[in-house]
Amino acid sequence: MDIVKGLGSNGRVALYEVADTELAVGSTLGAPKVMTIIKANGAIEKVYSIETGETLLGTFILRHYDASNGMYLDQEQQGTFVIHPEHQEHVYGLAGRIAVRENIFVLNARPEKDGTLGPPAVYQVLELHNDNSHPIDLVTYAYAVLRGFTDPDIVAEYDKELGALLAWNESKPDLVRIVGCSDKPSAYETSLDYAKAVTDRRPRPLSCSTDARGDTLGILEHVHHLEPGKTARFWYLISFGKGKDDARNNYAACPDADSALQRTQDYYQDYLTRSVVLTPDNSVNSGVIWAKANMLRVESKAPTGWCFVNDPTRSNNSVARDTAWFTFGADYVDPAFAREALLAYVDRQEKDGMFVEYYDIRTGESEDYGLNINDDTPLLIMALWHHYNTTGDVDFLKKIYPAAAKAGHYMLSQRNSQGLIWCTASGTGTSGIVGWRNVIPNYRLSGATTEVNSECYSALVTVSHMARVLEKHDDSGYFAEEAEKLKVAINIHLRNPENGLYYLNIDLDGHPRSDVTSDLVFPVMFSVADEKTSAAIIRRLSGQDFWTPGGIRTTPRDSPMYTPNGGWGLLGGVWVAVSFWYAFAAAKYERVFMAQALSTTYRNYQTDPRRNNTVPGQFCEWLNGETLVNEGMMLSPWFPPRYLWSALEGVAGLAIEEGNVIVTPRLAPDWKWMAVQNLPFRDRSLTWLAVRAPDIRLYASFTSPTTTTTMATYETDITEHVQTTGESICKIGLQQGDNLVLFAGNTEERTTTTSLKVDCPLQGRYRVRTYSSLLGRWLEEDRLLPGDELGRGLIVTLERRGFALLELTQEI
Repeated sequence: MDIVKGLGSNGRVALYEVADTELAVGSTLGAPKVMTIIKANGAIEKVYSIETGETLLGTFILRHYDASNGMYLDQEQQGTFVIHPEHQEHVYGLAGRIAVRENIFVLNARPEKDGTLGPPAVYQVLELHNDNSHPIDLVTYAYAVLRGFTDPDIVAEYDKELGALLAWNESKPDLVRIVGCSDKPSAYETSLDYAKAVTDRRPRPLSCSTDARGDTLGILEHVHHLEPGKTARFWYLISFGKGKDDARNNYAACPDADSALQRTQDYYQDYLTRSVVLTPDNSVNSGVIWAKANMLRVESKAPTGWCFVNDPTRSNNSVARDTAWFTFGADYVDPAFAREALLAYVDRQEKDGMFVEYYDIRTGESEDYGLNINDDTPLLIMALWHHYNTTGDVDFLKKIYPAAAKAGHYMLSQRNSQGLIWCTASGTGTSGIVGWRNVIPNYRLSGATTEVNSECYSALVTVSHMARVLEKHDDSGYFAEEAEKLKVAINIHLRNPENGLYYLNIDLDGHPRSDVTSDLVFPVMFSVADEKTSAAIIRRLSGQDFWTPGGIRTTPRDSPMYTPNGGWGLLGGVWVAVSFWYAFAAAKYERVFMAQALSTTYRNYQTDPRRNNTVPGQFCEWLNGETLVNEGMMLSPWFPPRYLWSALEGVAGLAIEEGNVIVTPRLAPDWKWMAVQNLPFRDRSLTWLAVRAPDIRLYASFTSPTTTTTMATYETDITEHVQTTGESICKIGLQQGDNLVLFAGNTEERTTTTSLKVDCPLQGRYRVRTYSSLLGRWLEEDRLLPGDELGRGLIVTLERRGFALLELTQEI
C-alpha cells in the first residue's frame, strides 16, 4: 500500500493524503510578509516575519479536555494529513468520539493597485464534531511559545476588545505579535509552567493574568457544549506588527477565515493555471503544479523590495545565482516578481561590472566573497535576457542593457593568456570556489572552470542579442566575436583529450584537473560543446554510477571523491535540481532519461516522507547519495523554478528566437502526446499540443515560422469550455473560426472511457476526423455531427497513457 496517496492526475489538480504518522515535518507555507512551518504532529512549529527576519512565535498547539472530569482527550487513532498547494489539513479523532478537522494556511492575495499588501496572517481553523448520542462539553486550550526564537524577555497583555494576547520583547518593544481567536476566550494567561501543556488532565483554572514574564507560554481557553451530531467551528489567528498599534491594526484588518482561505485559493489558482504542462506521466504534471506552488510560497516583500532568500525562515540573504535560476521559471508564472527580483541586482552591481554574490534583504548590504569573477554575473545576464525575451518589455531591456554590457566587458577583462575566464581565488569554500558548488569545506575550485567559462560564453552571446535588439550593432558584433573566441578557447584548453569530455578546471598552478562530475552538464546546457561531444556527455551522465531513484549524484558512486553526505552533498549527494539541469540538457539526446529525470526525482519526495525527511509536493534540497534521506532544506526555493523551466524549455521544446516562438516537442519514446496550456508570453498566452498520429503533429494557438513539425494553427484556446469525465483525463480545446480540435489524454496505466463535450454554444454540423492512439489510425465519421451533440458529450475510449483527438470542420 502506498504511504502517500496522490489525488488528481489530470495536470490541473494535485493534492496528497498521508497518514499523520508518516511525516517527519509538515508543509512550509508562505506569503509576502509571513511564513509558517508545520510540525510532524500537525501543530504550528514557527511563525516567521519576512520584514524583521525574526521567528516571532514558536510552537502553537491545541489540546482538548472533557469539561466534566478534566480528562485529556488524546488522539485515539491514526489520522490523515491532506496537503494542498496553499494549505494543510489534519483530520483525526479524539477519545470520546470527537471528530476533529484542522486547517492551517497563511493569507495570500494580490497587492492592491497602489501596491499595498494584506496583513501578515496565519490561520488555524478548528472543527470539533460530536459523534456521540449524548451531549458533551469540551475545553480547548491553545498553547503558544510567545518568544519564538527571540530573546527570553517577553512581556504580554490581554486586549479585551480583540480577545487576543499581545506579546513583545522588553528589549525590542516593536516586535509585537498577537494571538487570538474568532471566539473570545473564556480564560487566558501567560505562564512559565510548560508542563501544564503535556499533563493528562485539564490544568487548573487559568488566572486571566499576564503577569508572567520571560520565556512565557501564552494560553487561551475555549469551552464548547456540543449536542449529538453538532459541530463547533472557530479559528485562531496569528499576526504581528511594528509596535502595539500596528499589530492591532493588522489583526483587525485580517478577514474572517472563510474569506481569507477563499482569497488565498483564488490567488493560487490564478498562478497555478498558468503554464500548465500535460503529459502521460502524472508525476511530471504534478511536479509542474507543485513547482509553481512552491515558488509562490517563497516570494517575499522585504524592506528592500520583492525577493526570496536562499533558506526560508533561516536566512536573510538573497543569492544572485538562485535569483537568476528562479526567474527562468518565474517568467512563465509571475513575471512581475521576476522583474523586481532581477532589478535588485542591477541596482547593486559593483563599480567594475561584476554582480554581487548576495545581499541582505533587510539592510541591502552585499557580499562578493572577494572573488574577481563568479557565476552570478553570467547567470544574471542570461536571466535579464530571458525576462525580456518572454515579456517583450523593451523599456526593461533599455534599462538593464548598460549593466549587462558593463558586466560583459568585465568578464572579458578577466581572461588569462589562454583566453579563458580566470578566477584568482586561492582560499577554500566560499572564498575559493567559483561556481554553484561554493559551500564545500576545505575545497578549492578556481582558475579556469568549465562551468563558469561555459556560462560566460552564453552570457556574452546574450549581451550581443540585447545589443542587436536595441540596434547597437557595433556592440552586438563585438560581443558576438568575443563570445566565439571564448568558445574556441574553451574547446582548445578545457577539452580533455583522454576521454573526449571536459576538464573540471585548470587550477591556479596551470594544471588541468580531470574529473567526471555532474558539472559536465554545463557545456551542453550553454551550447559550448558540439553535438557529438554533447551526446557523449549525456551518455556518461546517464551512467548507473550517477543515478539513484531520487536523482543524479553530483559525483558518481565509483569516483575516488565520492562522499554521499560530504561537502553539503556536493561530492556525491543528490542535489535534486541538478537532475533538472540534466533533463534540459538531455532533451535533445536521451529522451528516456530526460523523462525519468523529471518523473522519478519529483516522485521521490512522496515515496516515504518520514524515512526520507521530505514533504509530499515540496522540493527539498539535497539527499544522501546512498540512503536518499534529505539532509538539506525542506523547501529549496530555487529548485522548483528549474523544474518548470526544464519541463517547458527542455521537454516541451519551447524556444524564443528574435521574438518568435519555436516549439520542438521532445516526447519520450513511450509518450504519445504532451501539451502546454496558457503559457504567458508577452501580451498573450500560448497553448500547444503534440501528438503521435502516427507521426508527430503539432496543434497550437500561435504560428511558429521555423518548426520542422507538421503544425496546425488555431486562433483561440477554448480549453476552459471543454469538459471531460474522470480525474485522469487531460484536456485541450482549440478553435479557428467555426472549426475545432478537441483532445483528451489519459494519464492512467489502464484503459478508460470518458465523455468529451464543449459547453459553449455550437451551431451547424461538423465533419469529424478522429485519431485514437488505441486504434493507431485516423477515422472519418460517415455522418455530419450536430453541434448540440457536442454539448451533450461524445464517448471516447482511451488506452493506457493514450489519447483521442478530434478535428471538427464545420460544413453547414
